[in-house]
Amino acid sequence: MRTIHATNVNDAWPKAITLIDMYGVPEPSRAGPVRVAPWPVVTNYAQPMQRVLFDPIRDANPIFHLHEALWMLAGQNDATWLDQFVSDFSARFAEEDGQMHGAYGYRWRRHFENPNAYTNTALDQLQKVISILQADAHSRQAVIQMWDAPCDLGVVGLKDRPCNTQIYLRIQKNALDLGVTCRSNDIVWGCYGANVVHFSILQEYLAARIGVGVGTMTQFSWNWHMYDSAKHLVSAIPRHPAYPDTLPLVTDPYTFDADVRAYVSDPDGVGKVRNEFLTNTARPMFLANKLRKEHDWDEALNWAHSIKAPDWRQATVEWLQRRVKKHGKIQRREQDERRP
Repeated sequence: MRTIHATNVNDAWPKAITLIDMYGVPEPSRAGPVRVAPWPVVTNYAQPMQRVLFDPIRDANPIFHLHEALWMLAGQNDATWLDQFVSDFSARFAEEDGQMHGAYGYRWRRHFENPNAYTNTALDQLQKVISILQADAHSRQAVIQMWDAPCDLGVVGLKDRPCNTQIYLRIQKNALDLGVTCRSNDIVWGCYGANVVHFSILQEYLAARIGVGVGTMTQFSWNWHMYDSAKHLVSAIPRHPAYPDTLPLVTDPYTFDADVRAYVSDPDGVGKVRNEFLTNTARPMFLANKLRKEHDWDEALNWAHSIKAPDWRQATVEWLQRRVKKHGKIQRREQDERRP
């Protein structure tokens, strides 16, 4: 086993690239050839709230990553909602009914039945672990389950099933530590892209609801790999930039659940909510993405520059600027082709 100790994802990412380059072993997989670490890899983050990856070669989509995390907190599994950010997402990962079989947030909040209820109601695992840790800060029983053996184990024909399987929580020094286990972890798109955002957002949310600070986050990856098709994304070791300031996700823990459900229901028209991150950071990102799809680049960048959280603002502006540049190149090429 190897452990990557990192301040944040921008510190972990170049260490991961170096590790897979030195020790990765060729192996076939369901989705194409990969290079796999010959042992499990653990990544430990000292500052998990510094979750946004800035590497321009990797070119991570910050708008998608944040909105997928909010979609999870809202307990959703309708994958077509995510098509707003990645146009073919549901086509790749949803079943015929448009629902994502292994959607993490749905499994956190709605998938499992509550055995203690008088009627058939869903077990909200997030609310359950909040109650456990509020009652006993030393509890070692705050575990969130994503893998469901009857639904997932050996079931054929599924487009998606959970890669991350369980989450462990504990409070140390009045701060919430989070550990997540992953059976199969793609380091480019998963571990240091979407997953670090998903689980650090969950950690921050739970810490705010419990009433403690945010501690460390640890990812345990049983099969830690990189697809050969992604080699071009790691052609150079990225620099480790100074991380911008962050803003809290949760400012009113009592209304956040209702606020995030309202936001996911209608990001464009959501009214006044108490958790301002949703309106001063997430909503401008949503509108910037909407205008990007219409190729209204100036207005998209105007909204991006209005994002209040410095880290999300920087990542979104830089991500859009790379698309403006690419779009300009395509236009110039088309003009050249039309010349006599």
